[in-house]
Amino acid sequence: MSSSTALLPKDRKNQDHPVFLRVCHSPWAGIGQKSLVGLRFLIALYLLISFSLIIYFEIDRNEHGWLTIFEFSNITFFIQVIYHWIVFIWTFMHLHYPHHGNRSESTSTLVQRFFSPPRQSTNNRECFSIFYYAASSLPHVATLIHWIVLIPNKKTTIPADQIFGHGWFQVFFVFNKFCINSIIALVEIFFFSSIKRPETIWTHIFGITFLSLLYVAWAYLGDYFTGKFAYYFLDNTRVGWDNAAASIIAFVVSGDVLFVVVFALTGIREILTKNSENKSRGYTTLPQ
Repeated sequence: MSSSTALLPKDRKNQDHPVFLRVCHSPWAGIGQKSLVGLRFLIALYLLISFSLIIYFEIDRNEHGWLTIFEFSNITFFIQVIYHWIVFIWTFMHLHYPHHGNRSESTSTLVQRFFSPPRQSTNNRECFSIFYYAASSLPHVATLIHWIVLIPNKKTTIPADQIFGHGWFQVFFVFNKFCINSIIALVEIFFFSSIKRPETIWTHIFGITFLSLLYVAWAYLGDYFTGKFAYYFLDNTRVGWDNAAASIIAFVVSGDVLFVVVFALTGIREILTKNSENKSRGYTTLPQ
């Protein structure tokens, strides 16, 4: 067995690998564990640096102040940062310290256990799966709203005709928030994670719906504290309550639709990689 191969125990009840370990293994045989650790680190570092620069641009150049924390695109980008750092650490620990649970209790093993993928239960599996799908689908919602709704209606801080010609930082800001974020989400779905489609699809739709409604409440709270809405179509004083209500419904539905799209893309990836997974019993490995 290769030194880059980490053991992956199957869930005996469902005859499948725990969801926490599936994010630690690429579905493609050509991406080994060591390679995946390195790639995850680069993506996580890139997202962290990009997020820091985006927040600086929002506050210093756009002068959004506290409105920055109420912008949906910033929130979804932050979710991606958190997700990718979590799974990078899990992937690293799963590769280098896969058997910490078999060792005697010590400070070292406690630290290893804290940073390692948790033991799967029904509740934490569902919660993490919803978190994964939120990190994989909501960035696309932010991207589509920007290019399909805000840009045509000239409701963006940086108009389409001013993206270029005003320095690299402005180009970096726009395309990282509303393009590269979606590309990274797609790379995660197709190449980095081997998470399968959830059987409890309605639970996930409810979870994405809840998160979307939670953002709507957060946006109205932002209006209360800052006097502004991150999205103009949520402002009932500008568009009227009927249009605002319709916009809220469309916003929530768009989150669910993008979840279904990600669900379908995951199915396509499963079909393309179904011959790669070793289906042996007990301890097994995903492709290295």
